[in-house]
Amino acid sequence: MLLRDVVEAPRLSFRVLLEPDGALDRPVRRALTTDLLEPSRYLSGGELVLTGLNWRRSPGDSETFIASLVEGGAIALAAGDALLGNVPD
Repeated sequence: MLLRDVVEAPRLSFRVLLEPDGALDRPVRRALTTDLLEPSRYLSGGELVLTGLNWRRSPGDSETFIASLVEGGAIALAAGDALLGNVPD
């Protein structure tokens, strides 16, 4: 399944905030839900990572979290906004 198929599924109500060239044409191998600050050890590459942002205590945590996703080979991040009211930059 391509990331585009997931994002465009009407029942999921995803809103794309940032889309690097060709990102939506990446294949999704699996989805992983996490609220760990550094989840890279649980990633094997090709994941759509879903998070409620519970790991975020300060703005610096975002950099740590994203670096861990990159290290683990995640292809996309989906974040809920219920905890913070929005998805931080």
